[in-house]
Amino acid sequence: MRRGNREKAGLIAGINITPLTDVVLVLLVIFMIATPLLIRSEIKVNLPRTAAADAAAQKAVVLTIDVGGNVYVDGSRVALSELGATVSATLRKRPNAPVIVMGDKEVRYDLVVRVLEIARTSGVNKLSLAVEVKR
Repeated sequence: MRRGNREKAGLIAGINITPLTDVVLVLLVIFMIATPLLIRSEIKVNLPRTAAADAAAQKAVVLTIDVGGNVYVDGSRVALSELGATVSATLRKRPNAPVIVMGDKEVRYDLVVRVLEIARTSGVNKLSLAVEVKR
């Protein structure tokens, strides 16, 4: 009587994708953790908080404004009068690179606006402001 069931229950020919799914999910978590660290700078800036933020590209040009009003381009301090030329030179090396402005939340608003204006007149097409995500 059971002979019929044994013949139907032969080898199962298929691919088990569970290990592949596990590997993909682990890689996803690693990249989610590592990506924000790629755009961090050595300069300590107290960013304003928001409920959501976009991820930035690895090759982004980072303009940092610290609490003292000092402006940095990719970690190098630049005078405000030289900011336009420095941003233009950086964009010639990395065309179409997005520019991220990281301003301390204690910085005067007019300084941030001047940096944004200088960046725009220097040929920046993709400009964004860095914020810290609320948790």
